[in-house]
Amino acid sequence: MYAVSFYFICTTITTVGYGDIKGLTTPERIFCALIMILGVIAFSFASGSLASIIQNYDSHNAKL
Repeated sequence: MYAVSFYFICTTITTVGYGDIKGLTTPERIFCALIMILGVIAFSFASGSLASIIQNYDSHNAKL
């Protein structure tokens, strides 16, 4: 029951959605939940890096 709850929480928080493809067994649910969390971390890192690049570019142009 904990695996189902963890999967439901991760699916809801990461806004992946409840699509046609989903984990049916406990190992599948745990794997999917971990991949969702890893995806959110990767997306956050990429967004932060892009924002940093744009900010540095903008500050360089502001000096000119």
